Amino acid sequence: MLQKRSLLRALAADEHNQTSFLQKFVQAASPNPPGETSKATAVSGEFLSSKNIPYELVDVNGDGKVNVISDFQGGKGPGPRVVLNGHVDVFPVVDGRLHGRGVVDMKSGTASLIIAYAFLYERRHLLSGSVALCAVADEETGGKWGTKYLIEQDKHRWGGDLMLCAEPGGLETIRFAEKGSLRLTCTIKTKGTLGPCLHLSEGAIRTASAFIYEIIKSVESLPVDLPDEMERRLEKPEVKRAIDQAMGPGTITIIARPTVNVGTIKGGLKVNMIPETCMFELDIRMPVGIREDTVLELIDTIIPQYEPASSTIKKQAAASNPFNYSVIDHYIVSHLKDNAKSLRPGADAPVPIPSMGGSDCKHYRYADIPAYIFGCSPETTWNGLPKVSIFWLLKVAQKFKGSSPLMYRHSILKVLPSIALNFTIMPEKKILALGSGMVAKPCVDYLLRDKKNVLTIACRTLSSTQNVAAERSSAKAAALDVASPELGHHVAEHDLVISLVPFVHHAAIVQSAIKGNTNVITTSYDSPTPEVSDNPLRFKFSWSPRGALLSQQISATFLQDGNLIEVSNKDLMNKAVLYHVLDGYSFLAYPNRDSVPYRSKAWLNEGLKWSHIQQQLTGAASATEVDLLAKIDEVCSFRSPEERSKILVGLKWMGLFSDEVAAVRDSPLGTLRSTGQDMQLPGRTSALELFGEPGGYSAMAKSVGLTCGIAIQLLLDDEPASNKPGVIAPYSREICDPIRVRAEAEGIKLVEHTL
Repeated sequence: MLQKRSLLRALAADEHNQTSFLQKFVQAASPNPPGETSKATAVSGEFLSSKNIPYELVDVNGDGKVNVISDFQGGKGPGPRVVLNGHVDVFPVVDGRLHGRGVVDMKSGTASLIIAYAFLYERRHLLSGSVALCAVADEETGGKWGTKYLIEQDKHRWGGDLMLCAEPGGLETIRFAEKGSLRLTCTIKTKGTLGPCLHLSEGAIRTASAFIYEIIKSVESLPVDLPDEMERRLEKPEVKRAIDQAMGPGTITIIARPTVNVGTIKGGLKVNMIPETCMFELDIRMPVGIREDTVLELIDTIIPQYEPASSTIKKQAAASNPFNYSVIDHYIVSHLKDNAKSLRPGADAPVPIPSMGGSDCKHYRYADIPAYIFGCSPETTWNGLPKVSIFWLLKVAQKFKGSSPLMYRHSILKVLPSIALNFTIMPEKKILALGSGMVAKPCVDYLLRDKKNVLTIACRTLSSTQNVAAERSSAKAAALDVASPELGHHVAEHDLVISLVPFVHHAAIVQSAIKGNTNVITTSYDSPTPEVSDNPLRFKFSWSPRGALLSQQISATFLQDGNLIEVSNKDLMNKAVLYHVLDGYSFLAYPNRDSVPYRSKAWLNEGLKWSHIQQQLTGAASATEVDLLAKIDEVCSFRSPEERSKILVGLKWMGLFSDEVAAVRDSPLGTLRSTGQDMQLPGRTSALELFGEPGGYSAMAKSVGLTCGIAIQLLLDDEPASNKPGVIAPYSREICDPIRVRAEAEGIKLVEHTL
């Protein structure tokens, strides 16, 4: 599973791309009606393609109502299927303004879902179960060709086991229920006549007004049979506060009551005429516990009271839906609360509440799939008709280039992390350490710093692991022979295995890990060849053993002091000599094949050593420094020991006593100064210097065990370079640098010297 800190860092680092995507997404018009979403879905598809994420476009009727869908399977085995659902269509444009939460409802929310899906897809190898993305059309007009269609076509693939939506519900709440809706078109007809003749007819409008009043009074007085769990929840003070804060003061008084809104009313031809027709539309919202049949039956009892007027009631079926709700104590609610709280530590955790409005959650709940809303909402959503000038919005969107288009960019970055973090559900990491030697202790101690890491230390001898575990209260000891059939069972029960046993067991451990879908980390070589030392010569070969032995059967030729030296293969090892490499280190070297051709190929010029020149010039007994100094003292006279020392130091500094090949320059002075040229970069050495501690870890245990623990923790923390499928080795900077930074904090670092 994903680690929160790493995911948050990745989201924060990608903020510019996220806002750029939102900018383009907002600019792509998708009002409904007419419901054409192809421009906006093209932006979504382009974003997914940039992340190399496969997707499909579904246009059921070929009329531009396009849905974007995509899904993937996690790499950690079976688990729940989670669907991220958001709609692309928005309320229509009227008089140059986006009315009805056009941007907030819900392009910023849908963008956050698409971005969260992209980050999850990139880390899919760390997830159990599967994730699906549905960026749908047609939500604003019922979802017939969007969410409803997708679930009907393939409930498992696009319905899943759980749905999360980023509708504008507010960061302080989680929505688990919605009121039902009943849309009615009502027509009242009476006798029409001249305005003064009210004794002949009250007219359609006055009759409709009385009818409307009676419907409102009767429907809003209906008793409600709330589920017990919801009734108890709505009695809690914190829930009442959350409801009023999220949807406006007084919402708590109607959240569990039916309401009637008269949305439109039309009638009359002229002010001085009694109208014969009045048409009005009712939007009736029914809380959990009231069904539309109850309301319609009640209205039928009211109609006769207004005869002889004729009344016609028609239900708008596409906009009428029963109430819907999901269980309040679903595990995802706890994860939403915990993750939201971790992102806003100064704020209270979001409170689960029912919602006043409707969404595509209803289609999931009707199919018995739990669905929950966690999203952002500007302050104006429930305080008035939300609207924003299209001109202003586009100008800001075009120009902000990294700054915020007010609440919209702010809102997407608020809701995005919590949606993505709801996949970081694993509370602890179960680690199996195979081996209890000296290296295991510093590795285990490092990992136990993270309280989420639960370690089991295992080896063949239980007493050995008990000695290690006894000093570490949060570690457990176990007896396990890695050559036994029980290995696979133990490996499968853990999230990660540390193999600190001999290399001969690595293959079996890795095979068990593949079957158990478990990560493995080892500090040993995967290849056994460096350990092969059972040959008669007792060589330890790090390359082809056969090739190394064959080289002993080939004669050698080389130049020495200008002479061609030939050595037969049977005498080859007799010519082996110690070759001084570094103070304290000498290697055994022997001639290797015919090295003469390398002189011309590598442009190796002949030359005398400086010491040979001085020997010939002075007539010294040899080219050694002792003989050269003795000859200098013989042929030269110095005025004082100080003068002698000063001159000899100067000659040595110029390299006159050196065995190095002379570097000929453009003049004798330049040649003498060849060892001290201007603009020469100094040579540097960088060496790992590490010391053991008396009574503590040895230097070797530190260098191996601590770095192993660091690499493991980086893997568990979802360090991107480490969290890739396949075999990963520390051969690149992207892998090594994070390890080096943490190793230096533990005192393991390179010490540099200037030569």
